[in-house]
Amino acid sequence: MQNPLTDYLHFTKQLATDVVSEMRSAETDLTIEKKGRGDWFSALDLQLERLMRQRILRAFPTHGFLGEEDGGATASDWLWIVDPIDGSMNFLRGLPHYSVSIALAFKGEPVVACVADPVRQEFFTAARGMGAKLNDRPIKASSVEHLADAVVATVFPKPEALEMSSYAYRLERVLGAVAGARRAGSMALDLAYLAAGRVDAFWAQNMGPWDAAAGVLLIREAGGEIFTLDGLPWLESRHIAASTMTLSFAWRDLLEKTKHPSNNAAAWL
Repeated sequence: MQNPLTDYLHFTKQLATDVVSEMRSAETDLTIEKKGRGDWFSALDLQLERLMRQRILRAFPTHGFLGEEDGGATASDWLWIVDPIDGSMNFLRGLPHYSVSIALAFKGEPVVACVADPVRQEFFTAARGMGAKLNDRPIKASSVEHLADAVVATVFPKPEALEMSSYAYRLERVLGAVAGARRAGSMALDLAYLAAGRVDAFWAQNMGPWDAAAGVLLIREAGGEIFTLDGLPWLESRHIAASTMTLSFAWRDLLEKTKHPSNNAAAWL
């Protein structure tokens, strides 16, 4: 008997493929718009998100939709969570590292996911209970056992974010405990890379659900672990961390020990 999520997964992969095609055919001389310092987007972000919304709601009119650019309605048990260009600053400056992220959640938990890398033609996909794949080949998280051997990925907060001081405090201490850290500019790809065994742990402060949704499922299906730094469910939290199962205790312990000593409510994370 076919898993009922299979059709959703096929739809998600096809939509990601079509969005990548639209992105490639778009004009290259795009005007940079700014939501705030360090938070860039363009008309193409809006165009692609509206295309995704139209396609999804035409196919599934009773489902909810949440996008980074336009928001959306989230009342339904079934909720599509998308980021048309995760890594907009990279995309707009010609840095070849950005992605399309699409996830379907049911009652707050992701059940189908796709992160597409238009540059490398890599499609990371997952459906709950069906494992995670890269271009249809199974992937799994790494088996690194010690933080001293781990490569970790992270996302910098926006320049004016309240969390910047606490993030910088933790970053300095994490760098002293691991083999290396990478900040490439696309959280969706960071999480997909953890699922594929390319990095071993991850953390971010002050991010949105569209950044995390697909990666949450990819990591779970690849045998890794997702948790939040504030104890909230991942869909409500803006402070996400992840690791392989073999690093789980040590990574949680390190993040706990590197909380900023300030009493500022935004800093203790």
